[in-house]
Amino acid sequence: MNNALLIRCALCFLWIAPCISFAQAQQPERLVLQLEGLTSEHRDAMTRTLSTAGEARIVFACVPAGIVVLEGMDGTSRTRLEQRGRELATERSLVLRRSEQAATIAQAEAACAQVRDR
Repeated sequence: MNNALLIRCALCFLWIAPCISFAQAQQPERLVLQLEGLTSEHRDAMTRTLSTAGEARIVFACVPAGIVVLEGMDGTSRTRLEQRGRELATERSLVLRRSEQAATIAQAEAACAQVRDR
């Protein structure tokens, strides 16, 4: 009885383990853009443009700090996400001060809070 249970558990693990690895490997790329001159109108227009294209979306934006966090969709590469960020800035005549990989949304929120507290 114990051997049968052990075998069942082992088979379940062998079936589930690849699914977990695949899910962890498919984390979307994120990119933080620091845009000088960002307005809520720019942010809204960027959101509309991205939703039409379907390759990225804005997951966080802080207009006072000029911070926009883009997240790739459906396997969008880091290179394509960076290219798309530059295009969005150029289309709206915004100055792209910095782009970097986003570690967490919490870090972007903290940067936003620092600007708001000034």
